Amino acid sequence: MQETLLNQSVSSSVLTEQSIAPCSTTAMRSLCVVSGKGGTGKSMISASLAFMLSEQGNTLLFDADLGVANAHILQGIRPTHTIAEVIAGTASISNVVTPCYEGLDLLAGGSGVAQLASLNGGELELLAAGLRSVEERYSHMVVDSAAGLSRQTVAFAAASDRVLVVTTPAVTALTDAYAFLKVLLTRRPHCRPRLVINRVVLPEEGERAAERLIDVTKRFLGVELECVAQLPDDRAAFVATQEQRPVVRGGGDSPLGLALMDLGRYVSADLDKVRPRGFGTSLHNHLIG
Repeated sequence: MQETLLNQSVSSSVLTEQSIAPCSTTAMRSLCVVSGKGGTGKSMISASLAFMLSEQGNTLLFDADLGVANAHILQGIRPTHTIAEVIAGTASISNVVTPCYEGLDLLAGGSGVAQLASLNGGELELLAAGLRSVEERYSHMVVDSAAGLSRQTVAFAAASDRVLVVTTPAVTALTDAYAFLKVLLTRRPHCRPRLVINRVVLPEEGERAAERLIDVTKRFLGVELECVAQLPDDRAAFVATQEQRPVVRGGGDSPLGLALMDLGRYVSADLDKVRPRGFGTSLHNHLIG
């Protein structure tokens, strides 16, 4: 199954005029937040990181959990347009992004649209071209990816400048995180993902989980992960979700809020070190590679 996922070639057919948009000279840096399975808190982390990055420059939050998107809930908005219109060829990405806060826009992924969960080659090419066309408007993009190992989820991670793998100390979550890393590193061998352990009850529990995943990844994949954050299991996550806001907006004094702000500072500094490749162009290259 992994070979099929990784080796499928993609048609480079042009569906609209934006598919032949020239490569941007963007300085936009992209971060993909991934997990091997659902329920790890990936979207909660993406929401807060996008909010914090927007304070430094225009930021696009791309809800890449296509078909069952929910990033808009954590931003307290109801988008009237989604990526489904881009894929259908009835609108450009610049026309469907929804403002959340000053400096933060959302590219909503659509909800209840089965087709979006498995885009074909031409549709992914169209999405790549659309994203390339708006990159000059943003300093950062945060990709809130779908859980699991779908072809498009792996492609989004491989196309990003940085990848943040989110897991919990649960054995099933660690196993699925390793499975994702195995596929991603086959697709992009030089990628060096960062690791976040979420929902940590006791510090030693988080440390053991990080050590276990770091050890198995180094032994069997030849890559040494860096654990950049352990986030506490905190009711602040539930409260923020109920209030439909990022945890760091209005709740930054909670243990989780403080840990997320530390993570945000790390991510910002880490992204400053990268030479941006252009997400749209990189996505195109990974699709045809």
